[in-house]
Amino acid sequence: MGSGDEWITVGSEYADGLNDGSERAAFARSGADVFLAAPFVRFLGERGQRRLVVGQARVAVTAGAKAELTVAVRACWHEDRGWRQQEPPAELFGPDLVADLPLAGPPDRTDARAAAVTLAKAVAESSRNEVRRLRGLRYEFEQRLAGLLANRRRDTLRPLLAQIVEISVAAGRARDQAQEAVRDGLWIWLWDEDAYRGTRPDRETPPAGGPAWLGTHQASIRHCAALDEQLAEEVARLHSMLSSMSTFAVAQDSEAQDRFNLLAAAAAAGLGVPALILSLYGADSFLPLDTFDRAWRALVPIGLTVLAAAVVALRWLPGMSRARHYTTAVVLVLALVSVLLFAGALAPGG
Repeated sequence: MGSGDEWITVGSEYADGLNDGSERAAFARSGADVFLAAPFVRFLGERGQRRLVVGQARVAVTAGAKAELTVAVRACWHEDRGWRQQEPPAELFGPDLVADLPLAGPPDRTDARAAAVTLAKAVAESSRNEVRRLRGLRYEFEQRLAGLLANRRRDTLRPLLAQIVEISVAAGRARDQAQEAVRDGLWIWLWDEDAYRGTRPDRETPPAGGPAWLGTHQASIRHCAALDEQLAEEVARLHSMLSSMSTFAVAQDSEAQDRFNLLAAAAAAGLGVPALILSLYGADSFLPLDTFDRAWRALVPIGLTVLAAAVVALRWLPGMSRARHYTTAVVLVLALVSVLLFAGALAPGG
C-alpha cells in the first residue's frame, strides 16, 4: 500500500447490507476522532479465477494512534465456471485486499483529519481505476457473443446471459456505494458538518480559508461521482447487450426450427423416393442380398438418393456448413446402407 504501512491497520469484514446506516454504528464502535467511508471495487486474481469484490472501505483515525482501514465486503463474484455471486471465502479477508492503493505519499500522522482524507481519496481513486477492468470484462462478453453469432466457438447462450446479468448486478451494487458516498460526503458529516457543507460535489472549489485537506476530500467526492457515472455507462451497455441477446435468442429459435424442418424434409425425400420405387417395382428380385450384383443394384440408388438429399440440405442449411458436416452426412449414409445391406442379406429369398 505504499510507505507508512506500519501506521495503518488493515482489516476486512462481511457486511451484505444495503443502505443500512451501519456507518454511524461503525464510527461509534471505532472510538476514532475521524471516520470516512469510500466505495470499494476491486478485481483480484488471475484470469479464469478472478474475483470481483464490491463493498465499502472505512477509514478510522485517532489523533496520535494508528489508522484503521476496514473493508466491509458487501458482495463477491467469482469467475470459476462462469461469473456468479458467492459468499466471500475466508482467504479473501487479508491485507492484499487493499494492496497498491494510489497514495501519493505517506499520510500525515500529525493530522488525523488529513490522514483519513488521504486514505479515503486513495480508496476512491483505486475503485474508479477498477472500472477499466470491468470494461475489459464487458469486451470479453461482447467477443464471446460475436463468436456465438458467427458460430466460431462452442458456447451456449443461457450461461452467457446469466454471467452478464451477474456482472450487471455487481456494477449496480457498486453504483449504490458510490452514490451513497457522494450524497453523504463520505460520511464526513459525522464529525464535521461544516466540511460536509463546504465540499458538496456541486462546488468546484472548497471554501476559502479552510484547511488544505478539504481540497483532497472534495477530490475524493469527485472520484466517487465519476465512479458512479462510469458504472452507469457500463450497466447501460450490459443491458443493451442483454436486449440484443434476447433478440438473437428469438432468431436462434426460428433458425433451429427452420433447420429441423429442412433436415426432416431431406430425410423424407432421401428415404421416401427409394421406398416408393421399391414399392412400385418390387424388391423380390433383389432379395436376399447375397451377391454383389444384387447388393449394388438395390442399395446404390438408395445411397445416392439419400446422399443427394443430405448434400442439398446441408447446402441450404441456415448457418455455416463446414467440411465436418458433409463428412458426418457421408458417414450416416454409409451407416444406413450398411444396415439395409445387413437386413437384406438376412431376408428370405423370393
